[in-house]
Amino acid sequence: MTELGKRLREAREEKQISLDELQEMTKIQKRYLIGIEEGNYAIMPGNFYVRAFIRQYAEAVGLDPDELFEQYKQDVPQSYEDDLPQPLSRVKTRQQLSAEGTKWLDWLPKLAVAAVVVGAAVLVWVLLQRGTASEPPARTSPETAEVESSKNSPLEQAKEKEEAAKKAEEKKKQQAEQPTPEDKPAAPVTALNVTEKRGNTATIEVNNPASFSIELTSKGTSWIEVYNTKGHSFYAGNLTSGQTKTFDLSAESEVWVKIGRTLDVDMKVNGQPFAYPFAPKDEVYQKLRFILKK
Repeated sequence: MTELGKRLREAREEKQISLDELQEMTKIQKRYLIGIEEGNYAIMPGNFYVRAFIRQYAEAVGLDPDELFEQYKQDVPQSYEDDLPQPLSRVKTRQQLSAEGTKWLDWLPKLAVAAVVVGAAVLVWVLLQRGTASEPPARTSPETAEVESSKNSPLEQAKEKEEAAKKAEEKKKQQAEQPTPEDKPAAPVTALNVTEKRGNTATIEVNNPASFSIELTSKGTSWIEVYNTKGHSFYAGNLTSGQTKTFDLSAESEVWVKIGRTLDVDMKVNGQPFAYPFAPKDEVYQKLRFILKK
């Protein structure tokens, strides 16, 4: 076992995370996780995957991967990039350039004809616009003048004023019927009571909830799982940066929420910010058991 593998294993055991749970959190096969702890990198697909798997392992147990790479660089293989294909020969490049130049020469006559057609169309449009502008404006017929004058008559103006007054009065009635902000009932505050803490697991009672919803928003990348005691899983997987998941759990009586990296996940209960029972810097991986007291 290498010093790096020993450090990672100690951190995992301090967080009380089993290899099976770590496999679910990181989506890395268990045999690779064991290989990292034992320093057996030969079973890995390549050096790139070795470094990537170590980074995911470290983040899941609350360690800084960059700091580990610097401290135990003798235990970490260096990543490498595949060799690039050899450059094309000068002869092949010249042949391709000459072929492309020939294609452009073939297109030149077609482009010239298209330019002439477009130019002729623009010229015709300009001439038509000038002819339209030189025409005298149409005269207003007597019938049109009579209609316009009737719209401005005192009778029409009086009708318009009466309609405007009616609309203003209806608007005042509607505003009077609407409740003021003071009349609106305040949103109910969900009462949460932490009844038990053990290891990284906490039991939380939710008293008389009219509804119960949980919203999880990730600021980084974290594994989460939400399920009830009847064997139904609402979600299990990684929550990426900027991603939000909302769960309506009003019909449940007991719900479990597991968060692999609480430092990167903001949680709300019924739309209100939720404070973790354990400080995220002390317990990165937390298991939360919600009991709904209806």
